[in-house]
Amino acid sequence: MIRQLNRLYWLAYGCVVYLLYLVARHLVGMEIDNAILAALCIVFGVLFAGHAVFHAGGFALSLSVRQLPQVRDQKLPFQRAAEQGIRPLTPWGWFKAIWFESCASFALISWLQPWARHIDRIELADKAWRQTKPLPVLLIHGYLCNAAVWSSTRQRLAKLGVSTSAITLEPAIGSIRAYSEMIAQAIDDLKAATGAPRVKIIAHSMGGVALRYSVTEHGHANIDSVLTIGSPHYGTALSTLGVGKNVRQMAWASPFLKRLREHPADREFQGKITSIWSGQDNIVSPPCSSMLEFGQNLLINGSGHLALISHPIVTDWIEHWLVDAPVAYKQPVAG
Repeated sequence: MIRQLNRLYWLAYGCVVYLLYLVARHLVGMEIDNAILAALCIVFGVLFAGHAVFHAGGFALSLSVRQLPQVRDQKLPFQRAAEQGIRPLTPWGWFKAIWFESCASFALISWLQPWARHIDRIELADKAWRQTKPLPVLLIHGYLCNAAVWSSTRQRLAKLGVSTSAITLEPAIGSIRAYSEMIAQAIDDLKAATGAPRVKIIAHSMGGVALRYSVTEHGHANIDSVLTIGSPHYGTALSTLGVGKNVRQMAWASPFLKRLREHPADREFQGKITSIWSGQDNIVSPPCSSMLEFGQNLLINGSGHLALISHPIVTDWIEHWLVDAPVAYKQPVAG
């Protein structure tokens, strides 16, 4: 669904580029090459500016919403204590946060999600490990994204000799409960393809919540450890701006998340999770919602929601996490 929607955007881009080309060519009198270049620069310049304005508004709205009494007063004690570590940003810090978030969303929506190839398949590492090697990694995306969000991450992991799999959660605006079987099956498929006894998982945004729910139905014996990145574990007050049942389930302090938190399997599973969160998240508001009560937490200041995936601290953390405690296992021989 998301891929088709993003491709429809390109139909609109093409129509606008053509109209601007006609204006530049016939009304302004520009040469053909210059007219095409001007039309392209205007369209994609306006698109990027639109992303920047959208994210600047998102950061401002997130800062405002978290001050509302109905949001502020529902924070749990461990969340209130953690917020003391959030550093206020300078104007330059805010500019960088908006810039990198705009670059990340522009690349994702304009190119990766509609056109990236082979985004859902299992990619086996081609590095010849001798005795032990890193466990394979399953990648789970967030709301209104697809597996293409992990394109650069998978390239880095391939260089490290790590086998990966990424899935696209469908329906895009369906219930989080509907993703449970898909996630469990993806874990089984990755284990079967690699011969690994367990898998590691990296989940962004909604993907972390979907994984936690899947564990309440299927258990976590096949999961070694997990990184969640900007996941609204306790919801986000900005959920009212989205559409779909999954958005309502991710509302700040929603009944769905409350029941998930109270599930015995979830408390046990959190011990395997490290939650990476940003103190200036423009989607998860308040940002301390990404913290886990019984897991580990890593605070990063100065990053937006999507840019957090490729933040240098996050990529370094992922590399160290992957090579930690390698395991001896053999990949099945293709028949």
